[in-house]
Amino acid sequence: MKKKWLAMVLFILTPLFIAGCAQAIPAKEAAPLLIDAMIYQKEDESFESNFANSETLTTAFGKHRKSFEENFTKGLLQSNTEIDETVAKKISGLLMTQVQEVTSYEIKKVTETKPIHHVTYEIKGFDLSGLLIRTTQELLTRIQKDNQIAKDQKKVIEETIAIIEAQIPETKATETTTEVTLQLKENRGKWEIVAGQDEALASLYLAFFAGVSNDEELAKEMAEAVTQVVVPSMGEPKTNE
Repeated sequence: MKKKWLAMVLFILTPLFIAGCAQAIPAKEAAPLLIDAMIYQKEDESFESNFANSETLTTAFGKHRKSFEENFTKGLLQSNTEIDETVAKKISGLLMTQVQEVTSYEIKKVTETKPIHHVTYEIKGFDLSGLLIRTTQELLTRIQKDNQIAKDQKKVIEETIAIIEAQIPETKATETTTEVTLQLKENRGKWEIVAGQDEALASLYLAFFAGVSNDEELAKEMAEAVTQVVVPSMGEPKTNE
C-alpha cells in the first residue's frame, strides 16, 4: 500500500519538478524574439513559448506602438491643428512599413548580474532628421513658387502631408547606431522583462523610429536638421534699364 501511495506521489510531482527545473534558452537567443515581436510585429511561436505572459506583452506592444505612432505623426506634422484620422493612419502606416523595411539591429552584448541579464541592442534606426530636412526643403520650394501657401495654414498642412507621404518610402536608415540596454530575467524556463523599464522601452521605440535614444537627443537632432535646410534662391533681382 505504501509503495502504491509513493508511486502516486512521484507520478504527480515529477511533471511539476521537471517544469520547475526547465531551463530557458540563452538570453542572446531570447533578445531578438522580443524585438521581432515589439517592433517588427512578427507572429512567432518562439516568442510565445519562450516569454512569460507573451499574449499580454503582445497586446501591450500593440497599444504602445499605436500610441507612439499617433503622437509621432502629430509631431512629424508639427501642427496643433486636428489631423484627419484617415490621413494620420496612412502616414503612421507608411512610417511603420518603412521602419520595418530599412532598420536593423544587433545584439552587441549580454551581461549578467544575477538574476538579471542586461541586453544591449545596437540599432540603425529610421533617418527621421533626414526626412524632416527634405520635407522642409521641399515645402519652402513650393512656398517660393506659390506664396499663397504660406498665408493659409490649411494649405501648409496639406502640402506638408503630401510631401511626407512621398518622402517616407524614400527614407533609409541612419548610418550611425544607437545603443539601448534592456533588462531581462529568467523565471521557470521563460524570460520576462524586468519591471520598471518604461524609459528603456521608450528608448527602443525612439531608436528604431528616430535613430536616437531619448527626447533630448531627438530635440537636438531636430534643431540641427533645421539649420541644414537651405533657403531656396529667390532668383536674380530685377533691375531697371
